[in-house]
Amino acid sequence: MLNDTKYKEMILTAIKCGANTDGKITKIKLAKLVYLADFIWYYLHLESMSGAEYRKLPYGPVSDAYFRMLSELEDDEIITVEKTNRAKLISCNQVAETSALTSEQIILLTKICKAWQSSTTQEIVDFTHKQLPWQICRDREIIPYCLIIQEEPEQIYGKVQL
Repeated sequence: MLNDTKYKEMILTAIKCGANTDGKITKIKLAKLVYLADFIWYYLHLESMSGAEYRKLPYGPVSDAYFRMLSELEDDEIITVEKTNRAKLISCNQVAETSALTSEQIILLTKICKAWQSSTTQEIVDFTHKQLPWQICRDREIIPYCLIIQEEPEQIYGKVQL
């Protein structure tokens, strides 16, 4: 079951740690970082970090809750969403609260974000498209977390050094 507070904290932490030097990150790249954190956490602990369900969408796995959470964070003026001609850029307006995340979860999220920080959105999308869970599922289907266990480690972690 989705833990809204934890999921929002994952999003805010990923913005803080994964944004470019201007403090902004694309909406798609942010979604991928949160997905990677949830699925790597599952691979390591056999449980989801957030409890979110992810679907196979054209730009890779995305939680249904992701769009709702971004809207709520924007409505509460915690984040800003800037629409450019190429992408939607997201930035934080305040320091991310992390009381629902464990220190181990924060460390993992930070490592994932730092590893992918200099990568383009397309690079992280391409990486998630090569993963077994995304390849096996049909369009818009919920991706079972357990599929990540069948994946080769280099296809789970990518650039992340644990």
